[in-house]
Amino acid sequence: MSVSHPSFRLLAFTLVMVLALTLAAPARAEALEPLTIIAIVGLVAVGVIIIVYLIVANVAGSRRTAKGEARYVTCVESDTGSRSCWAVPDAPAPTLPADIPQAS
Repeated sequence: MSVSHPSFRLLAFTLVMVLALTLAAPARAEALEPLTIIAIVGLVAVGVIIIVYLIVANVAGSRRTAKGEARYVTCVESDTGSRSCWAVPDAPAPTLPADIPQAS
């Protein structure tokens, strides 16, 4: 999944603008309790941690795919033995069929 889809960018921009306008708008002059301030700071910290985690996971995922990790699996199964599978890093190259001698 690509996170750079235009609708995600629009949603992120809208949320940032709403947050900025909310913080910039003057509020009524009332005292905030210390517990309320701690709760707000805690929520902001959790939000920052989640955003950083998602950014790092997205970058690490794109690097992992670029390194050419195994994307194909080959399996062999027989009547007498159990199924055996192993990873193949690249798709096998297409081969031409062997020449079949024709009867003359």
